[in-house]
Amino acid sequence: MTSVHDSTLDSVSIAEDGHDAPAVVMSPEEHRRKVLEAPVVLRVRELDKSFRGLHAVNKVSFDLHKGEVISIIGPNGSGKSTTINLISGFITPDSGIIDIDDDPVAGLPATEVSERGLSRTFQNGRVFGGLTVDENINLGYHKKLQAQRPFKNLQKYPIVRWIPLLAETGVALIHGPKTQREIKEVDVRVGREVDRFRERLGDRRNDLTYTLSYANRRRTEIARAHISEPKLLLLDEPTAGMNQSETAEVLEQLQHLKAQGHTILLVEHKIDLVTALSDRVLAMDGGRIIAQGSPDEVRTNPQVVEAYLGKRRETNQTRSHGQVNVLAMQNAIEHDGVATVNEPEPTAGKTASESPADANPFAGTETLLSLDKVNVFYGQVHALQDVSITVPKGAIVSLLGGNASGKSTTMKTILGINHPKSGTIHYEGKDITHESTRHRVASGIASVPEARRVFPQMTVQENLLSGAYTRTDKVGIAEDLDSMYERFPRLKERRGQQAGTMSGGEQQMLAFARALMSRPKVICMDEPTMGLSPKLVEDVLEQIAKLRDELDLSVLMVEQQAELALTIADYGYVLQNGRIRLHGKASDLLGNPQVQEAYLGGAK
Repeated sequence: MTSVHDSTLDSVSIAEDGHDAPAVVMSPEEHRRKVLEAPVVLRVRELDKSFRGLHAVNKVSFDLHKGEVISIIGPNGSGKSTTINLISGFITPDSGIIDIDDDPVAGLPATEVSERGLSRTFQNGRVFGGLTVDENINLGYHKKLQAQRPFKNLQKYPIVRWIPLLAETGVALIHGPKTQREIKEVDVRVGREVDRFRERLGDRRNDLTYTLSYANRRRTEIARAHISEPKLLLLDEPTAGMNQSETAEVLEQLQHLKAQGHTILLVEHKIDLVTALSDRVLAMDGGRIIAQGSPDEVRTNPQVVEAYLGKRRETNQTRSHGQVNVLAMQNAIEHDGVATVNEPEPTAGKTASESPADANPFAGTETLLSLDKVNVFYGQVHALQDVSITVPKGAIVSLLGGNASGKSTTMKTILGINHPKSGTIHYEGKDITHESTRHRVASGIASVPEARRVFPQMTVQENLLSGAYTRTDKVGIAEDLDSMYERFPRLKERRGQQAGTMSGGEQQMLAFARALMSRPKVICMDEPTMGLSPKLVEDVLEQIAKLRDELDLSVLMVEQQAELALTIADYGYVLQNGRIRLHGKASDLLGNPQVQEAYLGGAK
């Protein structure tokens, strides 16, 4: 299988007078210096955007030069998507400057920004399934049409918008000489775009795109964005959902565009691809740019590493009853070709191919919940690939990984929201693979969803009672309600307050308490520290540890901040591209360079 690094081109070029100019051989460093001398295509200054008090983009500034490729990276919620949506006109900024070739576009609608030379793809891959490949690509050139769009400049004026629409209808019915020439020219351009992916799309040109594989739909979208030869090509996760071989193929095509002098702004979670393609990288966190420079400089920057892995939390907390036998965990070894760090001898540097397979990673402990070789698909996207996880009774297990690694998909699969194509899920020794979500909750599997998801218009007490919707024992529910108020005194003070008016930390407490109202044996927590201040993060982590120690609960915690999660966990699994890449005792994973590599690529 071809890797991303294997397809890295050794030379790139800047086209001065056309996109099909021959490549000029130069090293990546030389190319980086050369493009910084070129004119600025995109200028962003003090870009700012807030959503109901959330400062999503905070004073972001950067320049993108002609022929340059800049990638924006960052953890979930860092502001990447908001930034590119502001630049492309899908969101209006609160303040700031966005210029394309010195033409101000900040606040203009997406159609007008597109007319000024920006083309983009989308994170979830948007093609028109009822149109053919050729028809989809053809649409990308619509904004450049002349003969087929008479009076197109009048479309921005509502009163006379009917004039260009009527004219276009007439031209579509009766093709004059100019229209015929333009149609032929567009056909040639479509053929040229298809030829970039000739092995994949060459014999599928007349097929409806809903019949294509996911990867081929993404290729069609890239071709549609490129056909207009834009001043700025904005690519939002162009390889999302692709396997390693498909990613390498798309990388090669993008490097070809770079070699022809295209200006590209890329948002991508696959750090190896970012490293192979980018001249510069911008790392964002909390709406700000925290680092910028060459790919290697950024991915090894301490602030970037901390943004992805989190800041290690020092704790001297001792554990009471319910603590998992750590010595038994040390018997855990590689299962299904996955690297481990829990052999009797140090194995932190071991690769996946060096360990035996199909062993119980928690020998000697009582298993409460387990996944065995689970495969999950979103359409044709292979989201989880042979994922095997064990959650013992009374343990905190952290499921770690970067953006789009499969963490939340794993959680949803355990809860019955996603259904595996193959593999099994066992709970208390019973196969629950095909059981409903309601049955799983009633059996003792509870959830604290990402972003808390409390009911904002309901009171605190109404939210708590909603957590007991599967129960019928009124006396027990009342007792548990009092118990929640005793455990979380702040909730008792605010029992009649609407949940949507509470702070983020208070809403997180409410989400915990709501989950406990179902009397669970295991709680699945999805990003419980997201969006919280450092002090509140400390409080939340302490509450999670108390749930294990005082209630003998098992916790499966999906968390992007690895260092934080591992300080309270007993065991950890690291997901990358839908596969378990590393697992081991939490104390061994802390500081393990392989964890950083799973998040940020080949960091040392």
